[in-house]
Amino acid sequence: MKRLSVERKTLASEAYHYLYKDIITLKYKPGQMIYENDIAKELGISRTPVREAIHLLASEEFLAIKPQKGIQVQYISKKKVQESYRVRESLEVTAFKEVATLWDSSSHIYKAAKKDLIAIIAEQRYAAENDQVDDFYQYDEVFHDKVLDICGNQTLTTIVRQVRGHVNRMRYLEFFETREMDRIIDDHDQLVTLIEQNNVLEVEKLLVNHLRNVSNYYDDIMRKYPDYFNAQS
Repeated sequence: MKRLSVERKTLASEAYHYLYKDIITLKYKPGQMIYENDIAKELGISRTPVREAIHLLASEEFLAIKPQKGIQVQYISKKKVQESYRVRESLEVTAFKEVATLWDSSSHIYKAAKKDLIAIIAEQRYAAENDQVDDFYQYDEVFHDKVLDICGNQTLTTIVRQVRGHVNRMRYLEFFETREMDRIIDDHDQLVTLIEQNNVLEVEKLLVNHLRNVSNYYDDIMRKYPDYFNAQS
């Protein structure tokens, strides 16, 4: 019985990440209806773990369950994006500053961490050179996740990962529209260098500018994709 419970949780997690990724990268567009049966067939699993994933995404305000109709992808709320961004910035800046404070280039742990960060940036650069927006977005997430993991504050990391999804649909549109991938890669390169130098003040300054850049495109994105946004929020 316990084994079945673990398997169901694993399948529910798989369904959650599958749906989350397709919502964030706009494979499932805001306002689109999706259906349990279709998703279960695509994943080759039963409806039960799919239903669990849908309820979790609904609780996070990415999906809306419409009785007798189906499940609708929530429209993007500018207010929710701005609120989530403020939380993300505050917590992520705290994490990056902590890493910059503690970084010890002589430690094998930090040497391994730097190697991982450089490898992530290399993958991101390859994605940019080949105009692979989805891959570029994924490696952007992986870079930030890696620094959060180095920080080691699991509570902070969990909260950041929960709130940033509402920012990420806007960030994905930013990547897709602006193709400012070189700037983002340069920022990541500089952040690694500044962290190595224990330059906490410059890490904070660069990271704030890095994260806030998407807000420069809010109005343009909303004008270009009006059907993606909730007019009331």
